[in-house]
Order: sequence, then C-alpha cells, then structure tokens
Amino acid sequence: MKRIFAIIALLLGVQAANAQLLWKISGRGIEKPSYILGTHHAVPYTFCDTIPGLMKAFGEVGHVVGEFDMLKMDAMTPQQMQNMQKMMMMPADTTMASLFSDAQRDTLDAYLKNTLGANLEMLSSMKPMTIMVTVQQKMLMELIPDIASLTGIDKYMQTLAAEKGKQVGGLETMEYQLGLLYGSSLQDQADALLDMVRQSNSKELLQELTVAYKTQNLDTLWKIFQDQMTQLEYDALVKTRNLNWLEEMKHLLTTQSTLYVVGAGHLPGDAGMINLLRDAGYKVKPVKK
Repeated sequence: MKRIFAIIALLLGVQAANAQLLWKISGRGIEKPSYILGTHHAVPYTFCDTIPGLMKAFGEVGHVVGEFDMLKMDAMTPQQMQNMQKMMMMPADTTMASLFSDAQRDTLDAYLKNTLGANLEMLSSMKPMTIMVTVQQKMLMELIPDIASLTGIDKYMQTLAAEKGKQVGGLETMEYQLGLLYGSSLQDQADALLDMVRQSNSKELLQELTVAYKTQNLDTLWKIFQDQMTQLEYDALVKTRNLNWLEEMKHLLTTQSTLYVVGAGHLPGDAGMINLLRDAGYKVKPVKK
C-alpha cells in the first residue's frame, strides 16, 4: 500500500501544512517578497478562486516557477516526444509475461479488464508503471471529471504568467520527474502493479485525498500522507527534491520576486519547504488574504 501511495503522491502533490496553501517568503535581505503555493496536480484551475491572496501575490511577482516548466511540453520536438514515450514503454529485450507468474497474469487480466477494458497482453507494450499511471488517471477522471476539459492549477499559473509577460521556469526538469516514475527496475514496477491490484482500494484513497484537499481538511490529509509513505519513498520523492529545490530557490530569491507552484506535499514536515526555508534564515508566513 505504501508503494501505491508514493506514486499517487508524486502524481497529485498532496496537501497539508496547517490548512494553508499560500506562503510568503521574505527576510535575508530580500527586497521584494516571494511566495510558495501548494497544489493538487489533478484539481482544475478554478480552485484558485478559493485560495486567499493568490491572485494578489501573482500580480506582485515577475516570475512563476513550477516543479518543471510545463510550457516546454507544448514545444517538444519529435525527438523529445519519442524519448519520453520510450521511457514509458517496455524495452525490446523484455516481455511483460516474464515479469509475472501465470496466476499473477490471471489476476491482472481480471483487474485490467474491469478497470480499463483490456487484458495484460493488450497492454504488454507498456511498462508496468505506465499501466499503473493509466489506471490512476482513469480513476481521477471519474473522481474529478473537470480535469478532462479544464487545465490544472500548475499549468494554469505558468500559462497565465506567460500571457502576462512574466518569466516562467522550473525547479527541476520533466525528464527528472519521468525518471522518478519510470526509472525503477521493471520487477519493482511489476511488484507495485500487483500491490495496487491486491489492495483494490486505490480509488478510495484518491477520493479521500481529493476530498481532504478540496475541503482543506489538511490535518487529515497530512496524516494519511505520513501513514502511507515509507521513509525511503519520502526521501526519494520529497526530501531529496526539496533540498535540491532549496538551492535553486536561494539563488532566485535574491534576484527575482517569484511565485513557486509545487505539489503541496512538499510544504510540511521537518524536511518540507517551509521548514527548510526557515532554517536557511528566511521568514515564511501564511497568506491569509
């Protein structure tokens, strides 16, 4: 179950941090403050209207920085698209059948037919992680139908920034994030897919997380996050990236008034961005209005 939640956490950017989404960063000689916004990557941009002070903060900054520059996805070259697709597909020297026993394949077939209308053989060109992501995206579409037609918060803020003549950037690259999802061994991915099938409550967990985010019941959501993620998963998906982001932010904070837009699971905790920034000598305060 913990392994499944780690994938969900990377996809969604779960929320916590004292029922607060937007934080102001100042101190250490910063002339103009910056801000950091916690998002749920699958919630449409219309949710921005419920976040106190967000558009005011957006108007103050000259730079919007996401986890990665999502606008570059719209300008990918054919070679870049091919490389991305290759990361998601099975290598030519390995078959899907070699990763599972006959009994496991039967279990997967029944589950995938029920959820996607396709058996394992029909999906055999995909890596196990790609199948997991496809299943979870389908669940999210059922839970949040608006995501089919409305842009998510992360891309919306970057798109709006570009339209307003603000600079757009990223704290890491899309390739790095894809490596986190698809770079593990095929057997680990196969085991994770089987875990998801055996637990059979991924959709309920997604729903619980989404409801907690939308109602800003963040104490509940953060407790789920802590309960479900192993220390190794947290270190790889959150802590290590936060430490990398902190170094990027230290440079940008001295040169640009910036709105950072990241998955809100990166905000709370001892290794969360709020605490790391404070430890680095910055003042980080919630924006109430």
